[in-house]
Amino acid sequence: MARQVPGTVSRYFRRRAATYVFLIVVFIMGSVSGAFAIRALSTEQSDDLAAYIQTFLQGFPQTSAVSSKIAIRQTLLENIAKTVGLMWLLGLSVLGAPFVLGLLFLRGFILGFTVGFMVKEMVLKGIVLAIVSVVPHNLLVVPAIILAGGASLSFSWAALQTLLGRRDLNMYHHFLSTTLLVVAACGLMGAAALVESYVTPMLIEAATRYLA
Repeated sequence: MARQVPGTVSRYFRRRAATYVFLIVVFIMGSVSGAFAIRALSTEQSDDLAAYIQTFLQGFPQTSAVSSKIAIRQTLLENIAKTVGLMWLLGLSVLGAPFVLGLLFLRGFILGFTVGFMVKEMVLKGIVLAIVSVVPHNLLVVPAIILAGGASLSFSWAALQTLLGRRDLNMYHHFLSTTLLVVAACGLMGAAALVESYVTPMLIEAATRYLA
């Protein structure tokens, strides 16, 4: 039984390769849109955001030690409940499938905007800070939301085909595989929360000392 699992997983993703490629393209489009959206900011808005970042970096060593547990709870709520869990529910509702794409685009937009703004305002320092503050946990977050999004869309498509009269689809099997993939995405999000709360602060502190 255990030997069959890798083959089953491999077949699942091969059959849905186009779906996952499409989701990756949507995420990239969101990231690019976020980076270009910086141009729409007024000078006052840019100055306010830059001042906020500077204030955060100056007070970071004093606040990071006491906020890790709070950060984990907030990150888990944001990433698991409001993103992965919502994608799962939207996929089950069939009609909510387009909103899965919207969530994925939005997460890409936020990521692109954050990195783009830091690079635009602080240039080399911004690149370094973006690498240490944004990249580490997003190496887990991005695959997680794409995994959950693909599973949700696949279930929605199978459910829609069933509603349109197709009878050869095992919806229980689709529901089980979708739920298992969403659980796996939640695991990735949990790991990302730990990285963001414990690893990222150390990297930011080291980078701010080096760049000071």
